[in-house]
Amino acid sequence: MQLHLIAFNVPFPANYGGVIDVFYKIKALHKIGVRVHLHCFEYGRNVAEELHDICESVTYYKRNTGISQHASLLPFIVKSRLNERLLQNLQQDDFPILFEGLHCCGFVNHPSLANRQKLIRMHNVEWQYYEHLAKKESKLWKRLFFRLESWKLKRFESFILKNDRNKSLITISPNDTQYFESKYLDVQSVYVPAFHPNEELTCRVGKGVYALFHGDLSVKDNEEAAFYLINDVFKKLNIKLIIAGLNPSQRLLKKADENIEIRANLTHEAMNDLIQNAHVNVLISFHSAGMKLKLLNALFNGRFCVVNHFMVDGTGMEKYCLVGNNTSELRRQLELVSNLSFDESHLKKRKNLLQGELSNRQNALKITAQLV
Repeated sequence: MQLHLIAFNVPFPANYGGVIDVFYKIKALHKIGVRVHLHCFEYGRNVAEELHDICESVTYYKRNTGISQHASLLPFIVKSRLNERLLQNLQQDDFPILFEGLHCCGFVNHPSLANRQKLIRMHNVEWQYYEHLAKKESKLWKRLFFRLESWKLKRFESFILKNDRNKSLITISPNDTQYFESKYLDVQSVYVPAFHPNEELTCRVGKGVYALFHGDLSVKDNEEAAFYLINDVFKKLNIKLIIAGLNPSQRLLKKADENIEIRANLTHEAMNDLIQNAHVNVLISFHSAGMKLKLLNALFNGRFCVVNHFMVDGTGMEKYCLVGNNTSELRRQLELVSNLSFDESHLKKRKNLLQGELSNRQNALKITAQLV
């Protein structure tokens, strides 16, 4: 079986949420014999020779992010990825096409692709995500951009899903599946959880000496969560907190003290070592959108997980975590878990994750089942 896969970014290195799902999806498809023709947009990340090991072919395209791309009814994340060379390459054969997110769906209803089988991987309900970004943004011009982009994405989503019927959705969480199934009755939605790098458990029994929060710290939601943990949750706790991730702001770096440590731009190995050695991974979000890959990483590689409900709503992962929905509840859960030791009974429970719905192989087969 051969498959075109259009990715919104170069999916290697797999070091942030969206590209982690894309990279390990390609890897899982390769392992079951699918010959993937990867098309990816190159901006801010380098050409990756490693992709040739798991892809039949790899083609790169420049993303046009000029100011003129905003002057359109198409969302900016879509318009900036409209590339005629991509369309020409897709027209060379009749292989099925997997579009990664609405970002890559600019040609999904193009007449020349009308008879092609098409899958769209929904990484979240995109317009809701941008609406959330607008609510959290303090700068007026950014807030206006996010609100306009949210409106455009809602319109675009409806346009592409209410037209051409020769497509299916691959959703990333039960909540998202419910949304798309209820709104677009004629479009099939199949729930396939996020693909991830974990093929075995590396959780360590025993106790650690610190709590860890990790994520892309340049993302507003993650930075807000980091400040909340520092200023509210851990302020009165005698527990060391390490905050680790990509591109922390100077404002965040200044919060470091004897009980708060901030580590920036770690290698994959260094980050994984932090996750494994932490006594508890604390994962906070202020909106629920899709499956949080950092939660999966913590569950497969770390000890205890303390989260708020936004991290686990609609994912089925709450049974593996301790949940607190306000400052006092989170403190209470952290104090509780600080007295526990991660033992074989906890490990046994986690093993169910690998053998069940989070098996990359089984989920790759779910995708190919839509192409038969």
